[in-house]
Amino acid sequence: MSEDDFESELTGSREEIAAALSGVTDGILAGSVRLGEDADAVTVDVPEEVTLEVELEHEDGELSLELEVEWDAPEGDSGAAPVDEPPEAEETEIPGGEDVAVPVAAADASQSLARFEVFRDRASEWRWRLRHRNGNVIATSGEGYTRKHNAWKGLQSVMQNAPEAEVQED
Repeated sequence: MSEDDFESELTGSREEIAAALSGVTDGILAGSVRLGEDADAVTVDVPEEVTLEVELEHEDGELSLELEVEWDAPEGDSGAAPVDEPPEAEETEIPGGEDVAVPVAAADASQSLARFEVFRDRASEWRWRLRHRNGNVIATSGEGYTRKHNAWKGLQSVMQNAPEAEVQED
């Protein structure tokens, strides 16, 4: 793989950038990342162990935060592979903004459609939410908890009971 196999730059809101980073995260967790769209799309397999380098620089009145994920390429591996039939880029709905194309995602989307998050809200209460890989929140705890442990218990209850939950139509 040469240094210029794939390069992209996205300028946007915090939400747009977070959605792109979420796609990278999903790909790393799934073990394969799809970069780009259309004929320029490539996939790269990610091993179990990688190195993350984080660098914050202040230069010429500009701050930059660089995140670099590295690993050794397997012997005989030429690097990134072209995508045979690249899926359309995800359209990510940004609250109060326009839909944007997110050019980074898990190569096999079936492996990582959503993730649970436990967080502290503005009232300093603990909550959980289920976030789709495109950044949209698809389920929440609906209530705040005074202890993080209780938010985790609520999240685990949903994870354990939801597969067997009955669907009712009104």
